[in-house]
Amino acid sequence: MKHNELDSMINALKPAVVDELANAAYERRPDTSLIRARTGTAPVSRGLVPGRRPVRRLAFATGATAVVAATAVLATGVLSGGHDGGTAGNRTTGPKAAINTRAFLLASAETAAKQPATHGTCWYSRTRMWDDHLAPFQKPIPGVSPVPRGSPRPHVKPSRIPKVKPQTFQARGASSDESWACTPPGGTGMRFRSRLPLDVQVAFPTKKDEAAWRAAGSPPLNVNGFTTASKPVTTTYNGRSHLVNPDIGRHEIEWKTIPKLPTTKSGLEAYLRKLWREDTRGRTDFGKYVFVSAADLLRTPTTPGTRAALYRILADSPSVHVTGRITDRVGRSGVAISAQVNDGVAPRLIVDPVTAQLLDYELPGTGTRKNSPDQYIAYERQGWVNEIGALPAS
Repeated sequence: MKHNELDSMINALKPAVVDELANAAYERRPDTSLIRARTGTAPVSRGLVPGRRPVRRLAFATGATAVVAATAVLATGVLSGGHDGGTAGNRTTGPKAAINTRAFLLASAETAAKQPATHGTCWYSRTRMWDDHLAPFQKPIPGVSPVPRGSPRPHVKPSRIPKVKPQTFQARGASSDESWACTPPGGTGMRFRSRLPLDVQVAFPTKKDEAAWRAAGSPPLNVNGFTTASKPVTTTYNGRSHLVNPDIGRHEIEWKTIPKLPTTKSGLEAYLRKLWREDTRGRTDFGKYVFVSAADLLRTPTTPGTRAALYRILADSPSVHVTGRITDRVGRSGVAISAQVNDGVAPRLIVDPVTAQLLDYELPGTGTRKNSPDQYIAYERQGWVNEIGALPAS
């Protein structure tokens, strides 16, 4: 544990938070794990069912003693990490230890609330995505229509589908992209710019895999819709906000509305509960419903108050829990948070314990990809700028 991280977490614990932690003594904390979502922007599964885990009892003193007790919890629990059986690719650190979910989320709320409120014309984001178990790039056969057999257009003669040689190796690719989403003052539309793919890299899990790739003629490999031979392209265009609008349940939230979301726990919870009732009629777990949308809310330009309120809502949910301290694929130290739904897949949010910012979103793999994520996105850099093409201050 780094001393500066511990100091930041301790400083985030105001007396009010310590009192709230004291009131949480001996409360029951059900267990969890969460969501199934398609790679990209697909909606997540909404069939939520609560899970249970053994009772964890927390004892806190009051007054000055409570501060010492809460600090000890952070030192030995919140920041100690511990192996959580995480997906391949993340390195867990520290010995096995209990992690106080509520303490971490409340401290994250205090940290988020202290962040400076900024605004600008364009929201900049640089993200990095991984593509595991890459397939070789297959050149199309000239003159062959891409219409597959069983096409809904029967007047088109089904074409021959190029045969791809069985893949005899595995590889992991990664690429980054930059984007600007701009709302000109007084304008009704939006202007976008994207640069991708950036910093394309490929790694082989073993020397045997790399040798098999070379034996196949070292073909270009597909990486996130491009190939290892692709060059960066910058595209600037006008569009509508639905291209970047986040989702809360089945509701698409207007881009211009994001900075105006409620900044108090009671206000944001009332807003989210209204959407929750409209989507589920109150028949699903509210905490899991909020967790499903947390990644969208934390990666978009919500205000410090809204982010703090979101953490406080999650802290009240017995379905959300911290699963461990990890080092992400970019090499950053973070804390993994998860919840559970009925399909048994458990995506995670990786949060920086010092800044309370979202570092990564991870969707664990299933089927033949169960040892690697179906989706892994690292948020490398984000922030407001005042013109398209500009970069936020570090």
